[in-house]
Amino acid sequence: MRSDEFMNAMDVARYLHLGKNTVYQLAKSGKLASYRVGRKLKFTLEDVEAYVASTHQASPAQSVAKQASMTKRPAQPVMQVDNRGGKDLSDAASFGSIDAEPFVIAGDDSVADMISGALNACGFPTIHTMRGCYTALVNLYAGDADAAVVHLYDQASNSYNIPYVRRLAPGISVVIIRLYGRKQGLIVSQGNPKKLSTWGSLLRKGVRLSNRQKGCGSRVLLDEKLRAMEVRSEILEGYGAQYPIANTAIRRVAAGVADVTLGTEREARSVAGVDFVPLQDEWVDLVVRKSPETRAALRCLKDIVASSRLERDMDALQPCDMSKLGAIVFES
Repeated sequence: MRSDEFMNAMDVARYLHLGKNTVYQLAKSGKLASYRVGRKLKFTLEDVEAYVASTHQASPAQSVAKQASMTKRPAQPVMQVDNRGGKDLSDAASFGSIDAEPFVIAGDDSVADMISGALNACGFPTIHTMRGCYTALVNLYAGDADAAVVHLYDQASNSYNIPYVRRLAPGISVVIIRLYGRKQGLIVSQGNPKKLSTWGSLLRKGVRLSNRQKGCGSRVLLDEKLRAMEVRSEILEGYGAQYPIANTAIRRVAAGVADVTLGTEREARSVAGVDFVPLQDEWVDLVVRKSPETRAALRCLKDIVASSRLERDMDALQPCDMSKLGAIVFES
């Protein structure tokens, strides 16, 4: 085999004498370089050998411990019990074997990490890929993701997520599960010296915007509001630049480099020196593709989202509204 020839996860598992799930975990952690081709993870022999070499660079004692921890063993699904109903959440018999392809959740919200962790604990190998909401839905449509966490506002219908699923994933059978609600709005300099309190106030002369990246929920919300006001975006000072990390955009406001950015109340609370002006109630939903490959995982997902454990984990997302957690808001 050439050093640049692609290997699949099973090839790597046989080469390293590991379980296939261990290979996926090494790829997820970044310890083993991997490449996504469609929905498949691929590896090169060169990268696999580089990983092996890296394990030999540790001290002898560390190397022995590391190799022992990687000894091949059959997958053992962990039973997760819903305290409210005594229901077994594992449901992994038909999916959690080492031959299963990983379940991919795309999205940029931390709740995706919580759900990914719960699925992994139930025996479903799961990968969370960081994507803006818009891109996450495109990935789902293209088959590069099995689920997407989204919060996309549609001005025409004054609603969240369903219109985008219909437009961006046509012909795909999906179910949309409600996760939680929260406030979106303006994140302004402490004391709000520019007195920004409405969408229209962003149009005042001298207001400097620290813009969010294209495709994220906050940016889509802003663009929809500008379109509703029939405003050309270029009149907003700073609109042309974009910052892919929310904290970066917010810190520019805190430092006085900009006057305002878009974001959630929780994001505003994470940075000192800014205030939050709520303008919009939004919903964060989980969109799951329905197919024979995702059937077992989807059953488990519905139980996970309805479980008291996830609700407890989501307390970290406060302030938020979990009154509709687990509700099916759309199915096709």
